[in-house]
Amino acid sequence: MEHLLDTATDVFLEHGYKSANVAEIANRAGASKRTIYARYPSKAELFVAVASRKMDETHAFYARTLASKEPLAKVLDEFGTSLMRSMMRPDLRALFQVIVAESPGFPKLACMFWELGPKRLTNMLQNYLVANPEFMGENPAHAAEMFCSLCWGQSILKRQFYKEYVMPQEMRRINVKEAVRIFLAAYTSPQTTR
Repeated sequence: MEHLLDTATDVFLEHGYKSANVAEIANRAGASKRTIYARYPSKAELFVAVASRKMDETHAFYARTLASKEPLAKVLDEFGTSLMRSMMRPDLRALFQVIVAESPGFPKLACMFWELGPKRLTNMLQNYLVANPEFMGENPAHAAEMFCSLCWGQSILKRQFYKEYVMPQEMRRINVKEAVRIFLAAYTSPQTTR
């Protein structure tokens, strides 16, 4: 199954959702269409499995970061750095572009991606903040969204307009550092920000 999903990922990222062909996936994977359809009854379900797997891989790393017993500032720095690194990964960028391109004709896909990707990520951060005694904010869900937005900045938009745009590493570092500083100033006691 791992090989099949690796192959399906390659085909979906090369051709997009609509143009990807289950027969090509089966041929490249050395499997039969019957085998694929026994596990994934439709191309849509196969694509959801591909996207879910990518999100699971990415979120496992975030979960480890948020399980750290380090101070809030250090955890946020590591979380933000990982967030920026993930955003620049070619495979995740390509998956994001396929989902955005297909969302008008496949709105369930966009909703699924939102639930498995950004929403799940902010929920993880929200749960961490709720349990962290340094966090003094009244709305951890909003605080989690704000932190992610501060890290990403306008790079999300630039990525949409400029296909090859990659935020320079130094700029990513500055974004995360400023995001942590602003977050701590807004959501913790003054001693934490020192």
